Amino acid sequence: MKTSKLPVEVFNAACKFQLLNKSINYNSKKITDGVSSDIWYVKTEQDIEFCIKRALAKLTVKEDWYAPISRSKFEAMYFQNCFEVAPNNFPKLLGYDNKNYILAMKWYSPDSYLVWKKKLLNKKVEKEDVINVSNLLIKKHKKFFKSKNLEKQFDNDVTFHSIRIEPYILFTSKKYPDFKNKFDSVAESLVRNKKTLIHGDFSPKNILIKDNSPLILDAETACWGDPVFDLAFCNNHLLLKSLLPDGLGKKLLDLSFHFVKNYIDNISWEDKHFFTKRLLDITPLLLLARVDGKSPIEYFKVKQQELTRQLGTQILIDEVKTLEQLYLLLDNYVVKKNY
Repeated sequence: MKTSKLPVEVFNAACKFQLLNKSINYNSKKITDGVSSDIWYVKTEQDIEFCIKRALAKLTVKEDWYAPISRSKFEAMYFQNCFEVAPNNFPKLLGYDNKNYILAMKWYSPDSYLVWKKKLLNKKVEKEDVINVSNLLIKKHKKFFKSKNLEKQFDNDVTFHSIRIEPYILFTSKKYPDFKNKFDSVAESLVRNKKTLIHGDFSPKNILIKDNSPLILDAETACWGDPVFDLAFCNNHLLLKSLLPDGLGKKLLDLSFHFVKNYIDNISWEDKHFFTKRLLDITPLLLLARVDGKSPIEYFKVKQQELTRQLGTQILIDEVKTLEQLYLLLDNYVVKKNY
């Protein structure tokens, strides 16, 4: 973090939320992680702490990548709805400015909460984490399945297309013209199979862990969508980390399998075989997207990038049909080809 003063619009929003006023002294620090929002940590002279964020129109990545700033409205609504279902697993919303698209929420101290991504990269791999995250995802998807009221509220297709379908699926397809029909098919499937409220950026970088219990952050891409996307998007990060040459590949691959298997075993709202097919279809595309899409993974070296390309294309060529077939192939790449 780096010390900075709150911009006028953000300060005014905090005053509107009754978190600050002109007579209160405060310190703020801009949090530099993330590409889609400006985020500040604020602490007042009364030791009141909170987080306040403002969505960016242009995301801070190499490629031109734009998204509507109104997406923060959906993040605010997402936290409100999910907090009612699981108050220990979602942040408490402290205020939302629907004109300037600024929201504030409770601050969760890094002294107590670890970012799951950093925990994994620091070789702290625990099965309890992945099962608890999987169970929370199941609970949320099941609770909101076919809710007509939320379907209307979370009509956020424009954001989902601009932040997920275009940069991850359509943009990446240009690098793989031989498989363009498969990329197009998955893009269409994500629109066709909208069934519940999804997070849209469900990944270890947006999950805090305390005592193996998850707390979910950053829901700017929240929308009415296909539940397979949340599961696949998070699992993609586990698969990518299994390709790192740190000796944890096999353990992370096992973690990934338990994450997916636990979720699928507990599906009660749709046909498990159809869900699994959609998961298998999107998995190689997300792998390829993190090396050749608009948001390439930052901790891969050339060897891991090339290995990911080989793995993704091999899954497409083999037309993998079952989870067992997928993980046999993954095991070959993780254990045998990466060392």
